[in-house]
Amino acid sequence: MVVAAAGGHAAASAAAAAIAERRPVRLREIGNPQQRLLRELAQRISNRLDAEFTEAPGSDSPNIGVALSERGRTVALEVPGALLLRADNENDAREALRQRIKAARDRMLFRAPPPPLPKNIAPAGDPAFFRSRGPGGPGRGRR
Repeated sequence: MVVAAAGGHAAASAAAAAIAERRPVRLREIGNPQQRLLRELAQRISNRLDAEFTEAPGSDSPNIGVALSERGRTVALEVPGALLLRADNENDAREALRQRIKAARDRMLFRAPPPPLPKNIAPAGDPAFFRSRGPGGPGRGRR
């Protein structure tokens, strides 16, 4: 879907107005610059990371939902709409958004370490007992 430049600016201004009024930002109000920014940030984190905007779970939230998926795992997070709009122009906001996405990805891919082995293992016995071959001598045979 190709949106004309004026349409992209209209969507961005609608999203900016929604954030200024503290009303929820709808998915249709997110323009191409924000979509491109999200793809660029996801590709900077990992080539296999897919990111897309979703509707935020809370209907009256000024946040925007982001769904991440990689290696068959998925996670959803919410990003403040003001941060998303500032990230298009400001490097510190872009870095804050990247860190939020990276932290969510790292939590998604984290695997807990295996449980520790039991500490109360019985001793194996006297090592000299296992070395002897009986009364016939060492039992090594011919060399």
